[in-house]
Amino acid sequence: MKRLSQSLIALALLSTQAWADPLKEIYPYKPYELDDINERVARVTEESRPIMNVYEMESRSLTNVKSKVQPWGGYYWALNQGQIANNWQDKNYLEFWQLLTWKTNVNGFKKRRVKHLPNVMEMEEKDLAKLAPSEKYDLMMGDMSFDLTHRVWNFAETWGEEKKWGFLSSIDLPAGYRIPKANKLMALWEGICHGWALAAGAYPRPEKTVTFTLPNGKKVPFYPDDIKALVSLLFANSVVQDNVLSEGYRCNNKSPKQDEFGRFIDEMPKKEGEQLLPRCADVHPGIWHASIANIIGAQGRSMVVEIDANATVNNHPMSGYEYKWFNPQSGKVGTLAEAVIDLAGYEDPYKGNRSPHAKKLVGVEMEIHFLAWTNPKDRPTDSEADDKISKQKFMYDLELDQQGNIVGGQWRATKKAESFAGSDNSAPSVKQPDFFWVTPKNYMTYFNNINLPKWDGKSIVPASWKQASIGAHSFTYNVTRDYGFEEKCTVIPEEGRGSKEVPCEFKYPRPQPMINFVNQLVKMSRE
Repeated sequence: MKRLSQSLIALALLSTQAWADPLKEIYPYKPYELDDINERVARVTEESRPIMNVYEMESRSLTNVKSKVQPWGGYYWALNQGQIANNWQDKNYLEFWQLLTWKTNVNGFKKRRVKHLPNVMEMEEKDLAKLAPSEKYDLMMGDMSFDLTHRVWNFAETWGEEKKWGFLSSIDLPAGYRIPKANKLMALWEGICHGWALAAGAYPRPEKTVTFTLPNGKKVPFYPDDIKALVSLLFANSVVQDNVLSEGYRCNNKSPKQDEFGRFIDEMPKKEGEQLLPRCADVHPGIWHASIANIIGAQGRSMVVEIDANATVNNHPMSGYEYKWFNPQSGKVGTLAEAVIDLAGYEDPYKGNRSPHAKKLVGVEMEIHFLAWTNPKDRPTDSEADDKISKQKFMYDLELDQQGNIVGGQWRATKKAESFAGSDNSAPSVKQPDFFWVTPKNYMTYFNNINLPKWDGKSIVPASWKQASIGAHSFTYNVTRDYGFEEKCTVIPEEGRGSKEVPCEFKYPRPQPMINFVNQLVKMSRE
């Protein structure tokens, strides 16, 4: 009888494990380990002992802070318009087809390449002023083949036609299988916002127009937005992108699922072997709060936030933040002392999701301030007054230990975290970032100034500069096994259904303007 009871118990346990929901084993249902939270904050802030205590944050006046230097506003330089090879002054942004159809823009450049660029030296100064940022750059390199411009447009066309398959260098393709056909659509949000957002908070602001004289005596102006374009491409295609300090995973769902409290939750991986991670449920609010208080608050630096917690990538540089405390039980905003409550005795809707170290709870309503992108303009000068600052509110709670150190947290759609289960009304969704990232303090080590003869900064660069620039233009990012990448590509059978994951390699062109020229251009714009 005893053996039978033990067998039944064992069977029941196996049955429970078989039907256990794996999604309950990741955030927001399973709390992050305390050591994990502390290590992530230390890594992204580059602080051996970051501030983790809410009382210390309060005493150091870190509840309302602006970065020491305001990041500069800019454009995300849409891929379907040719990024910085876009002759933006001749574009009508009110004409929808120019925004939507990348093929129209590529064909427009091909005509321009034949009809206009060969005659660039005969152009009037008003037309020289309207050249694309990359075209002006090529002109200053003395490059009548417009090498950088061609490479930028070629990348846009290849991506539009073939997506990543256009840069495939090798693949272990099994017999009877083929590469899937590429989607020839291009998302309107695709561009180099990751370059602009990173550069805007780290690189000096271009402040005024810099004008150069061509050998024929004609003037070529680089407006501040032209200079910003070159800096943005430099940062977008540099290896500094591999060395940023980031936190959170990218959500790949267009419309992430929500639970009864409005929290974003994840789904099982769609690809075999893909790790189950909190891609849409993160960023963890405890890591978010502590990182902001340290990076922007204590250090005074800017950071980049991806403000859309869905498949769209929408990076923006942050210029500041402010937050208020609220009582999670009453929902009332108040002082820190009024807002902190004991978890014991609180009817906590997230009771099973809390850290075992949590003793207290406090609500946070944070408003972040970030630079919104704006269409480029031919303004002669640029200053903070020209920036467009946007705001967005996030709401969450922080789990605290007895001393007030952050040990966990949950995102909230409402201050009192009501459950909408069984209600006729759908749950309001939380507002939260998808991920955030920051330039490392030593970011300039990832940019190499070339040792070149001095240039007077008046006319086109010396021939040695032009020759050296080809190396920057032709930079290729090798995603190969030789560099430790273990890429997998999904291939499909030539007949029938199904798919396979096979090893593959890519070589992505990352054309960049030469940093020597960019540095001198920015310096001249600030003199």
